[in-house]
Amino acid sequence: MTGTCIELKNLEFQWPGATRPLLSIPQFTVQQGERLLLRGASGSGKSTLLSLIAGIHTPKAHQLQVLGHDMGQLSQRQRDNLRANEIGYIFQQFNLLPYLSAQANVLLAEHFSTARRQRIEQSLRASKLSSHKEQARQLLLQLGLSDSDITRPAHQLSVGQQQRVAAARALFGAPALIIADEPTSALDSEHRDSFIQVLFAACQQHNTTLLFVTHDASLAHHFERSIELTELNQVSQESL
Repeated sequence: MTGTCIELKNLEFQWPGATRPLLSIPQFTVQQGERLLLRGASGSGKSTLLSLIAGIHTPKAHQLQVLGHDMGQLSQRQRDNLRANEIGYIFQQFNLLPYLSAQANVLLAEHFSTARRQRIEQSLRASKLSSHKEQARQLLLQLGLSDSDITRPAHQLSVGQQQRVAAARALFGAPALIIADEPTSALDSEHRDSFIQVLFAACQQHNTTLLFVTHDASLAHHFERSIELTELNQVSQESL
């Protein structure tokens, strides 16, 4: 897949009852396969922007294109299907099922998406791996979990381990876009850097776009492009 992955034109978003918009972005484009770091302070609207791109919130028509789809013209069901099939989301709060194992949490990604399941089948035929479970295991091992961690319920894992399980679930099935909301906040510097390299390698393998959002400016050197949300957003943060 080539071309533009995300395109914003005169995007505005205002919460019901608010006196002014939270976001007012004239132009923003991310190319397919690009790795982009988006920085923003707490309360700056970065999580809201991610939710719009992922189809969780609804923009106005003709303001936001994701993977060739006008997100403001899709129904909620269509946006849900697009997210399940083509968008891997690493949530700040992980959203793991606590009593499922790390491996079972990763495998959930294919249960809700025929497209992901088909891509996993294709990759299995091209590899020496024997099953979907083995592919999930290998991905978790690459992200630094041990075999014993992989079979443990998610609630028994450390915060950092849960973060890596959430990343593996987002990557599983090679979606076209990964949205990562503060995915390294619970990792020390050594694990953070290795996590980013594994994330990059997985994205490069499938020409997956990575939109990585953080408040940590020290991560910028890892990325092809880095931008501050305040450079995009014309709403003054002092007025929010």
